[in-house]
Amino acid sequence: MKGKVFILSLVVLLTIGAFSVARADTLLFPVLAVNQPNVTTIVSVINNASPSSTHLTYTYRYKDTFVSGLPNITGACSAASVTRSTYTRDLVSFDASGTLNSGNALFGDTDTYGGGFALPGTGARRAYLLVTHSNAAGVPQTVGNFTLAGEAIVMDIVGGAAWGYKAINDTTHEDFTFDSAGVQTSLSGTGFRYFSFFPPNEWTTRFFVTPIGAAMDSANLEATVRLSSLIHVINRTGFEFSFTPIDVTPKCTAAIDLSALMDSTTFSNVQTTGGFSRFVVMSDTSAVAYKLEYVFENPTYGGTNNNAYLITTTTDTP
Repeated sequence: MKGKVFILSLVVLLTIGAFSVARADTLLFPVLAVNQPNVTTIVSVINNASPSSTHLTYTYRYKDTFVSGLPNITGACSAASVTRSTYTRDLVSFDASGTLNSGNALFGDTDTYGGGFALPGTGARRAYLLVTHSNAAGVPQTVGNFTLAGEAIVMDIVGGAAWGYKAINDTTHEDFTFDSAGVQTSLSGTGFRYFSFFPPNEWTTRFFVTPIGAAMDSANLEATVRLSSLIHVINRTGFEFSFTPIDVTPKCTAAIDLSALMDSTTFSNVQTTGGFSRFVVMSDTSAVAYKLEYVFENPTYGGTNNNAYLITTTTDTP
C-alpha cells in the first residue's frame, strides 16, 4: 500500500511539473521619458533573490512622443529588449536615454553586465519598462515573489528639474500580466481620484497614463479616461463649469494635457485661478496614472520646476 501511495504521489508531482510554467518575478516601470540629451530617466533595479537567476531581461515598450507635431496618444508601441547578467543582492542603475555613460551601468558599478541598458533610437520617446528574471537566452526563470524592486527618476537636465517613483510589483502575478487585483495603485471601471491644478496660464498640468493588463510585453492596451461628469471643473470660489466630458483613450502609454480633457471655454475660465476636478478611468481596462505639474523658466517659481505624484494611489469616496 505504501508503494502505491508513493507511486501515485510521484505521478502527481511529475504531472504538475510537466504542465508548470516558469513565473519569474517581474517589475513594471510605468513611465519613462527620454529625449537625448535634454530629458533622461535613470532606472535603478534591486535584485534581492538568493539564489538568483543568472540574468535579468529588460523589455521596453515605446513610441515617439509626437507624431506630426501632435502628442502621440493613440499610437501603438514597439518592443525592444536586452538580457543582462545579474547577481545576488545586486543593484544596477542606468540612464534609459543612453545619455549618461552611454546607457551602461552608472555610479562606478564594477559588475560585468555584458552591455548597456538604454532604449534604442534617438529623439523624444515615451515608454514603460518590464524587468524579469531570466536565463541568458531571455527565457523567464522562477525565482520567487518580491525579489525585485526598483525606482526611477525622470530628469529635465536642461531645466534642472526632476521627479521620481517606485516600480510596481504585482502581488498576484509573477509574469507580464499586471491587473487591478495585484496593482492596488490603479483605477478601472469609473474609478476616480480628486486632483487640484494650478493656474494654467503659468503651470502645465499633464497626466501620464499607462493601461495595465495581460501580456504587457507585447500588447497595446487601451484605457479610456476623462474628467468627472458629476462635478466637472470647479474653480477656487466654488463655481462649477459644466461641459460634456471629453473621452481620451491612450494606447500603450501616453501623456495627456489637462487642456485636452475639458472644453476651451472652461479652460479659459480657469486660466488664472486653477481649480479641481476628478480624474476618472471609464474603461474596464485598468490604468496607472501620474499627475505632473511644471513651469519652465518662470522667475516667480525659481525657474524650472516640476513635480509628479501617483494620482491612482489612494481611494477617494463620493
